[in-house]
Amino acid sequence: MKNLIDLPIMTQALDTARQEYARDNPASAAAFAQAKASGIAGGTNRASIFYSPFPLTFIDANAATATTADGQHVTDFLGNFTAGLFGFSPQPVIDAVSRAMANGHALGGAPNKMEAKVASALIDRFKAMEMVRFSNTGSEANTYAINTARAVTGRSKILMYEGAYHGAWIHGGDLALDIPYEKIYVPYGDANHICQAIKDNASHLAAFIMEPVMVNPWIYLKTVAPASYLKRIRKACSEAGCALIFDEVMTSRLAPGGAQELVGVAPDLTTFGKYFGGGMPFGGFGGKREWMERHDPSHALTINSGGTFNQNALSLAAVDAVLSSLWSPAQCREHNSNADRFRDQLNALLRALDLPCQACGSGSLITLIWQRRPVIRDTAREGENQVLDVSRHKAVSDAAQLFWFYMLKEHDILAGSPRLNYLTLPVALEPDDYQNFLIGIEGFSATYAAELEQLGKVTS
Repeated sequence: MKNLIDLPIMTQALDTARQEYARDNPASAAAFAQAKASGIAGGTNRASIFYSPFPLTFIDANAATATTADGQHVTDFLGNFTAGLFGFSPQPVIDAVSRAMANGHALGGAPNKMEAKVASALIDRFKAMEMVRFSNTGSEANTYAINTARAVTGRSKILMYEGAYHGAWIHGGDLALDIPYEKIYVPYGDANHICQAIKDNASHLAAFIMEPVMVNPWIYLKTVAPASYLKRIRKACSEAGCALIFDEVMTSRLAPGGAQELVGVAPDLTTFGKYFGGGMPFGGFGGKREWMERHDPSHALTINSGGTFNQNALSLAAVDAVLSSLWSPAQCREHNSNADRFRDQLNALLRALDLPCQACGSGSLITLIWQRRPVIRDTAREGENQVLDVSRHKAVSDAAQLFWFYMLKEHDILAGSPRLNYLTLPVALEPDDYQNFLIGIEGFSATYAAELEQLGKVTS
């Protein structure tokens, strides 16, 4: 089958790039070997940052620049999968956490005043939330939200997209690490099919958890889904009495009130996290009173939820600094507007160079997809039926990896992760950084002209 066939010229170029990477980064190789020898399973505590032959090791960082173990200074366009929105060392967060450290940072065993301040600020931004609870990660937040829906509805099944990712142990597929929820999977794109699945399973369905973006099992495609599509699903969930959960751990950065603000669709429960902590662990979830009040310990049917570090003073101080100093509504809109312009520049350059690549996404979440034919086809009903046509040819993935190795070696740029050119643009990037990225694309086009010509032929 086509998607199982190598493109030899691309495979050879990628193999050479990996060999050069291994040669140029001996200290990172040694650090990874030491991590494995120390007893860390697989040499890393985070599978998403592993890649062959070994991941880079960072030893220092500031703003949007990291220093590797081998002394290379690299500009970061990955943004730690959106957790690094404000760069590696935002000063307001450093100052806030330092103050919290000085005031007794282990304020467990009793409430602290920062909890109410942060809760009020978040509820003010997310109009669909009346009550909120905190956690340490987005994975935890999604788990809490799903379990809240199951408790309130008394139902057990969860609907999600095929290939979705909602944290370390919640996937749109049956993986060994997953919590054994009773899952129903639907493909993204066909509102009629999805609404029928909700209706057919209504008596057992507790929630539909989704990111309010276009979902493809093989690639991060953070383009916000059409409003008409999401409104159809919103209506179906209301009629079935199940919770609509928007996982906005990543997408909440697209507008002050999240992607839900952009489309005008209010979920029952919203989850958030990552960048709100400014580099500190943080997550949370919230919604209308009828969904959240069971977390009250004095409620007759209380869920009795907890978590030792859900209220930790360091993370809450960091969130307060982010909301008050780094991510006002105006700052959020400006950053995403700048990112929209950068995506337009990328696509204009890719067209001018006649490259088989397109920059997809919304706002400051951009993915480079290395194929010539369109990724999104709207087949009917103004957005209620879309086909996502992402090529599964191995050369598409190889091209993304080759581009990453090239940008690192020739332009000192981290162009997403090595397995996927997923750019979660940090605020700390400067205009020159964006210009250097565009220059890098021109260089890549010239260096690998033959490979890219063949890629265009197999992805047309």
